[in-house]
Amino acid sequence: MKDKKFSWEQPSKRNSRRKSFRPRCRYCKTNRYVIPIIYGYIVDEEILEKEKKQEIKIGGIARSIDAPNWFCKNCGNEFLR
Repeated sequence: MKDKKFSWEQPSKRNSRRKSFRPRCRYCKTNRYVIPIIYGYIVDEEILEKEKKQEIKIGGIARSIDAPNWFCKNCGNEFLR
């Protein structure tokens, strides 16, 4: 089975050599600990495994307009881009 790539794992569309975009946390001032919060995906083994490794955070099924889409593992801050 081919390993599927999620949108946050894709390289930047501006330059295919660059890593995917991760914003900086306002409190930690770094993007080293920032992971995406995902909404609306069907939770399967792969997504649960990524959450255990702390590569993503599961946000729920439905996303509201002002729901955060990034999470800082260092300070626990959730924020929009």
